[in-house]
Amino acid sequence: MQESTKFKFSPIAIEGLKMQAAEKESIVLIELLSHKSVIEDLLVSYYFKSRGRIYNVRINKPVLDENCNGTFKTTYTVGHFNACADVDSNEEESMQIAISADLDSGSVILTGEYFPEREPDEI
Repeated sequence: MQESTKFKFSPIAIEGLKMQAAEKESIVLIELLSHKSVIEDLLVSYYFKSRGRIYNVRINKPVLDENCNGTFKTTYTVGHFNACADVDSNEEESMQIAISADLDSGSVILTGEYFPEREPDEI
């Protein structure tokens, strides 16, 4: 399983990246922080089946090439709560997320890590 999502950079960010007005990593980090809910939704999709809750998401500064493609690390807490099963756990997790940007269209694709899906057990 590998999840991805898409959003658009703001026109100001695109202009800044094209003109190299500031450090591109800082511009992209600001855009990632302003689209934090998109990143949270991407992370939730990995824990949906286990009914995990994602919170306390922190985004590190990205590492980018000249075309604004690269990766960034996000750390977050996964919480599981089930009163019937007496489960209440919170675990710190992290994920490396890939960034693929198209500055002409302004679109950005974020792709999470690949986790192989387990086949069902034979009975």
